[in-house]
Amino acid sequence: MEDFGVVFDIDGVLLHGRQRLKGGKEAVEYCEEYGVPHVFLTNNAMDLESVRADYLSSVLGPEIRADRMICAHTPLSDLPDEVKQGLVLVTGFSTGDVRDILFFKGFKNVQTVREYAQKRPYLVPNKLYPGRKLTAYEDPDLVIAAEEEKVSAVVVIENSTDWHEDLQVILDVLRSDGRVGSSMDEQMVDLYCCNYDFVFATGFRNPRLGPGAFMRCLEMLFRETTGRELEVKSFGKPFPPAYRTTERRLAAQSKSGTVPETIYAIGDNPRSDIAGANRAGKSYKSILVRTGVFNGNLDNDPKDPADYVVQDVEEAMDLIRAIHTVKN
Repeated sequence: MEDFGVVFDIDGVLLHGRQRLKGGKEAVEYCEEYGVPHVFLTNNAMDLESVRADYLSSVLGPEIRADRMICAHTPLSDLPDEVKQGLVLVTGFSTGDVRDILFFKGFKNVQTVREYAQKRPYLVPNKLYPGRKLTAYEDPDLVIAAEEEKVSAVVVIENSTDWHEDLQVILDVLRSDGRVGSSMDEQMVDLYCCNYDFVFATGFRNPRLGPGAFMRCLEMLFRETTGRELEVKSFGKPFPPAYRTTERRLAAQSKSGTVPETIYAIGDNPRSDIAGANRAGKSYKSILVRTGVFNGNLDNDPKDPADYVVQDVEEAMDLIRAIHTVKN
């Protein structure tokens, strides 16, 4: 069994926006040089794994292999074929066409929430869609036809770029049997969320609202309009599917083909990186850095305390090397 493996968060650990953070390049080079199993586990879901790996390579320096990049949407590949065959609505910012992320993972029938709403302008009546001269609210001749298409699932893959439209349309779909306009006493449409980060670090000094904030709003609206709790199947950190994928990828790199005895998870966000590692199993050790979301004067996060708190990824790697030098 390998002594240890390393799980790197990206934003707030290796990078801050497009700026490299101290020690990030050297940390990755060390793992490559000494054959330390390692992966990059990010809740960023804007790209395919290969695109994200190429981006990190271009900014950080060392070449990053796509099979070591685990995005928040990566576990979607493991969903059963029956989920992938039905009509799936997707929303979230992407650097390309967000539908391509699902097509790449085997989904057959994908529409964005925007596409779906444009064909049904009455769902968001005060929005003027392309090709229309009037909003649905202003149009006295608008016909609301009987619904034919049945939605089987909704995927929130990243942060919404139009919270009003997405919240309204997704809420309508989730309260239906898959055909908007119907009303059900139980949730018939599956909802998948790939990134529950409430905030995330960018080049700006204060954290930005993330998909987790959007989901919190959706949960509240569903509760207020139905009296029920929203059922969500969650991926990304801090949820188990991300860590099971991590373990398979680390085992694939180890000489023995087994999961490393100790897995060090380095992150800046206590609610996702640290909480996830703390819950993932006894082999995980969480390391919190002060270069991203957690950057205050506290000794540790009071709600989700890490096993170790250091200044940056350079200190994290120094700590790991010191522990394993002593052990050996």
